[in-house]
This record gives sequence, C-alpha cells and structure tokens, in this order.
Amino acid sequence: AVVSTQSGHYGRGKKFQNSDSASEQQTIYQALGLIQDKDTLKKFSEFCLDPTLVRRSDSLYILGRSIAQTKLGREVSWDFLVANWQRLTEEFTDALFAVDAYIAGVLSDFADQDKLDEITEFFSGQLESLGPGRAAYESALQSIKGNIGWLEKHKSAVQESVKTSLN
Repeated sequence: AVVSTQSGHYGRGKKFQNSDSASEQQTIYQALGLIQDKDTLKKFSEFCLDPTLVRRSDSLYILGRSIAQTKLGREVSWDFLVANWQRLTEEFTDALFAVDAYIAGVLSDFADQDKLDEITEFFSGQLESLGPGRAAYESALQSIKGNIGWLEKHKSAVQESVKTSLN
C-alpha cells in the first residue's frame, strides 16, 4: 500500500496495510489525513476504495473524517465525492450509514456561500441516490449555513484577535 513514495509516506501506508490492530490503523489513517499535499491526499483517497488495502467498513470513515479533517483535505474529499459519487452509491448500497457519515464529515465544516451553492447544485441532481443519506445532507447544509452566519457575525472580532496575538 504505497500512499506516496515521493512524499515519504510509504512507510506509514505499508504499516497501515500490515497492521492487525484497529487502533493502530485508526491512528495511522488519522495521521495520513493531516498530510498537506493535495496529490498525496488524492492518492490516499483512491487507496481507501481498494478493498485489498482498506476494509470496506473503514473506507468512507477515512474519506469523511480522516482526510476531511483539514481545509485542504476537505476540498480533496469534496472533489473525490463529486468525481466518484456513482461508484460510491453503487458500492456502498449495503452500508448507507457509512455514506451518511461520509457526507456529514466532508460537508459540515464548509463555511462559505460559494461552496454551499456548489454543494446544493451538485446534490440537486443526486437527491434520489441519497436515500437515507438525505438527512445527513440536509443536516450538513444547516451546519454550513450556521458556519457562514457565525463567521459573518464574528469575523471582525476574530480578525482583531489574530492581529493582536501576532503583535
């Protein structure tokens, strides 16, 4: 399981593949999700859908929680979701709870109107394929709207706080 030999992540990917400990695997994929290299995160995303490397029960959790835990990772996970939506809904029809967690993990932390519009536009043509995941989608939309509202309300205070702490 080579995640990226160029970025030096080969050892962690190999360790993940060889580990029998669920706890150790979780620690490794949380660490891999913190990588701040777009190409490596894309490779890690593909790696997650290979059932010979990652248990199906872990795949969507890794994509929606581990990779999506940073701003860059969230963007990579969103792009991956859009590009692979049909595959995901076909391969995980028996694990719709995992699709819910994936949707919530990828979408809930976005906080700008442009991304909200993009998400709404994409899913407008996918509502039928959401099934029970529709509740997670609608909840994520509410989270995004709340994030946008919070930022609008507190933007100047946050900027002032950052400016003060940097001086």
